[in-house]
Amino acid sequence: MPAELSAGWVAALSEAWDAYLHGSYAIGAVVVDAQGHVIARGRNRLGEPRGAEGGVISGHDLAHAEINALLNLSATPRPDSYGWTVLTTVQPCPQCAGAIAMSGVRGVEYAAPDPWAGCTRLLTDDEYVMKKQIRVGRAPETVQVVALRLALVGFMDEGHDALGPFLQTFHEHEADVQYASRLTQGDTLAALRDRRAPLSDALAVLGGSA
Repeated sequence: MPAELSAGWVAALSEAWDAYLHGSYAIGAVVVDAQGHVIARGRNRLGEPRGAEGGVISGHDLAHAEINALLNLSATPRPDSYGWTVLTTVQPCPQCAGAIAMSGVRGVEYAAPDPWAGCTRLLTDDEYVMKKQIRVGRAPETVQVVALRLALVGFMDEGHDALGPFLQTFHEHEADVQYASRLTQGDTLAALRDRRAPLSDALAVLGGSA
């Protein structure tokens, strides 16, 4: 586990790894307060049995990591919640960006880019949302790399080919796509999943040299 990672990013990566262990897309999110304390957690649950109870949505088109993290908040007291930040391992899609915009949380940081569906521009360019002055930032570079590779392996496990139209949108990250492809072909992460390995084992594999 890289020593420089904040508790928030460790928690977000842990949620992403847990999503992968459960057969969903490997994406995780947390909400941290102004002091960086984790106050809510969520993960992608698209690959799990359909349900919506206990502040968790699964097996549904809404079952994204950011949505589940926001649902996990016990309250969003304004103006305190304006100092909170959503940390997510993959750039929010239109659905999640919209949920963040309307949630009372005024910050978001993401790790891996999503050139296919990423929509953080909604938070900075929309005439209405701009008035909220939502902070948009990026994770540390080490988190960006491992989060991207983990997400890519998850996509490939779901049948997306490295030469297909979806993964071709990641052409600016070709080295990471190829790295993830090697992990997929060698069943490297799948083997860790089968034995329910801890996050630290996954990060050791994902953080290797491309």
